[in-house]
Amino acid sequence: MKDVTFEQEREARIAEWLRKVKFRKQIFGGVSQADVYKKISELNDMYREALIAERARYDALLAERSGGAESAESNGAADAKEGESE
Repeated sequence: MKDVTFEQEREARIAEWLRKVKFRKQIFGGVSQADVYKKISELNDMYREALIAERARYDALLAERSGGAESAESNGAADAKEGESE
């Protein structure tokens, strides 16, 4: 369950950032384009970090599952060899 808490923490951090984000205003034209691009870059970095962590979690689960399947297969093969030798 630790992974779920970590995922929720990442989502909460991104949501909080989105709630607090403020753009630098300009006298003419609304907000600073450079500031908007900077904020988009920060958000992209947070999502990239979350994606990398999720990918690592997925790969670990996949390796665990395939490793368990391989050990079950090797145990089955060992049992079959023992049966043949008897």
